[in-house]
Amino acid sequence: MLLFIFHNYGILPFEVIFLEYSIQPIDERFRTQVDEVIKDEWHGPLSVSKGNIIDTSKSHGFVAVDGDEMKGCITYHIEGNDCEILTLNSLCEGKGIASALIRAVIDTAKQANCHRCWLITSNDNIHAIRFYQRFGFSLIALHLNALDITRRVKPSVPLVGMNDIPLLHELEFEIKLFPEELI
Repeated sequence: MLLFIFHNYGILPFEVIFLEYSIQPIDERFRTQVDEVIKDEWHGPLSVSKGNIIDTSKSHGFVAVDGDEMKGCITYHIEGNDCEILTLNSLCEGKGIASALIRAVIDTAKQANCHRCWLITSNDNIHAIRFYQRFGFSLIALHLNALDITRRVKPSVPLVGMNDIPLLHELEFEIKLFPEELI
């Protein structure tokens, strides 16, 4: 099924995906699985962005669940009026899982009166860079050579990332949660 959605720069077609999963807060049933995904995919549990260290095993988040099977997870941290997405993993690509998880965090951030939701990704993660921009996030900063600082805390971060791209920089994306005049 094809649905047309009006956006700031015209009408864009999007495929409608019927969800076969539910989004729910991370609880004791899924915390161990979430921690394993973060360990395997992010060299966790520590998340380092812009030199700040957060333990994702103590962070809030959501899981996408089909029955008792986890299909994806997201962790976040709220500080002041900012909500940072720490990790995002979709275990089934193309099902709208990552988008649904981000929407859950954005809804939570709005309820907490956050002004923005932001995240960091690395320069090698071309798939994520594309995804975040299509979702509506804006690239607001490039932190040159930031991964040198990250490696001091997390030596497990490799020198070469996806697609054989040297892993060097952090890209900061944000999405404003309220109109600018209200902030």
